Amino acid sequence: MTRREEIEKLLEKQPWSAQKLANHFRVEMNEILEDLEHVRKSIKPRKLVIEPAYCPKCGFVFKERTKIKRPSKCPKCRNENIEEPLFRIV
Repeated sequence: MTRREEIEKLLEKQPWSAQKLANHFRVEMNEILEDLEHVRKSIKPRKLVIEPAYCPKCGFVFKERTKIKRPSKCPKCRNENIEEPLFRIV
């Protein structure tokens, strides 16, 4: 089974962050981000659902964001400690 197939199986069971996936597979974050983009395109008609990143300081939620990568800072309060988005397959 390929890493992308394994990622697909994991995301069907529960939400995962990109960092948690990178740690699980012991690979660089960029590789996981590429894998998530590929999984997003290859699982149709199912969907890769992104639970948006948010700022724990002011509560801002990145609802409109479609990028897989974690935002670098909050546009509201400029906090750089942003909680990662979570990914799951439905």
